[in-house]
Amino acid sequence: MVAPMSRRSPDAVEGGAEPRRGRAARGSWLTAAAVARVTGGEILARGTAAAAVTPDPRGDCAGRLFVALRGANHDGHRFCADALQRGAAGILVDRGYGAQPKDRGGSGFVVRVADTGKALLDLAAEHRRRHRARVIGITGSCGKTSTKDWLGAVLAASMPTVRSPASYNNQIGVPLALFAIEPKTRAAVVEIGTNAPGEIAQLTEVVRPDVGIVTCVAPAHLEGLGSLDGVLREKAALPQGLPEDGLCILNGDDASCRAMAELTRAKVQLTSVTRATDWFATDVRFHALGTTFLLQGERPVTLPRLGTHNVYNALAVIAAACHLGVAEEDVLRALAALPSLARRLEPKRAGGVTIFDDTYNMNPQSARAALQAIAGLAQGEPKGSTGRRVVVFGEMLELGEQSRALHEELGAEVVRTRQDLLLCIGAGAQPIADGAIAAGMAAQRVHCLADAGAAFDLLQRELRAGDQVLCKASRRIALDRLVDRLQAELGAAAPAAGAAEAGRG
Repeated sequence: MVAPMSRRSPDAVEGGAEPRRGRAARGSWLTAAAVARVTGGEILARGTAAAAVTPDPRGDCAGRLFVALRGANHDGHRFCADALQRGAAGILVDRGYGAQPKDRGGSGFVVRVADTGKALLDLAAEHRRRHRARVIGITGSCGKTSTKDWLGAVLAASMPTVRSPASYNNQIGVPLALFAIEPKTRAAVVEIGTNAPGEIAQLTEVVRPDVGIVTCVAPAHLEGLGSLDGVLREKAALPQGLPEDGLCILNGDDASCRAMAELTRAKVQLTSVTRATDWFATDVRFHALGTTFLLQGERPVTLPRLGTHNVYNALAVIAAACHLGVAEEDVLRALAALPSLARRLEPKRAGGVTIFDDTYNMNPQSARAALQAIAGLAQGEPKGSTGRRVVVFGEMLELGEQSRALHEELGAEVVRTRQDLLLCIGAGAQPIADGAIAAGMAAQRVHCLADAGAAFDLLQRELRAGDQVLCKASRRIALDRLVDRLQAELGAAAPAAGAAEAGRG
């Protein structure tokens, strides 16, 4: 699986209709007969139609079809009776489910299939087929969640739109995003992720996108995909799955993305910040309000986000939204009003220090982009007018055999972008420090710390007003807790002057 399900009920997908508690769903196609036909299952008991689908036994099951999924550490079949007693309209079980209908308790239909995970995908594909919404599929090693959220917000300002909530981009989340589509929906923006070969091809077949976006190809999930070529092959499954009358939007500055143009039947549009393409940006600049650039070299655009990587995201959004009929001025207006995205280079100020919370996730590409964005803030500023740039990195996970080399390369990028202090948390981050020192960073400016607690103690001593702190690590490292503690305690008292001066290195 690519992303864990949220503790929030996973069937509460943004834009989805809530079924009426305890009543049959009027007009719903989710009858026992239809579910059995679509999934190749057998009916064990009949009942009224379900209004929605959920695999979450903790959420509201009333009026829904509960799909009992099996995983490495869970078995939804243990909750079937409970789901029925709480008003589920039906349950979908596999052949290992031993209870007879009369033993279940509650009421509702029961359909038995060979594999409930595959059946969930089959039901989602049928639901997508029954609706006329234009579907946009988004994948890439970085930026897919931001691009999905931005495009969803832009389209929602002009037409009824649903989008994948959070990072629902796996074999559970993608179906739930599709189930949010209603008869009134005109656009659905679906994030598609992967960490093993074949997953994007499988999900693309279910989603059947009209528009496909590939944000970039970078070293990520290498444990499952093996190499950068493996990442390319996996991501290319989205362009390959587009129809002839569809649109494929590719990062034109990424050689791997450009290569996908030869693999798709759809029309191709390229984005770039280095040359004129179908959609391009020039004069990219960073500042306190975010990022500005000239669209097609002429039209000023302001994004309330930092980083060139966000310019690429914006260009993909502009391309897709304009293709779907949204006026360019409306797209740019919506982009300028984007809400803040939690923990994605999110600036937080406390005690005169600016903390850039980028703890949502980390891979080599996104880490380099963050470093370049922070370095870009100093463009045009008088020398000495800004504080020090402090970087706090944790380990990047799922990089396989290339892990050490990629961590060392990131350390060298810390030096190239002229950061002042580097803190590496945990043994897995040690190669970042090694790479920075090998690239010329003074050893006294590099600190290897056992955990976030030790990092907090050092930062509390060292930080002073005007400093900028970038915090970034893979999600499982939980570096967000360090950010929260810094924000809380620095905000209570201005930071002390650093015990040691540090110039640019």
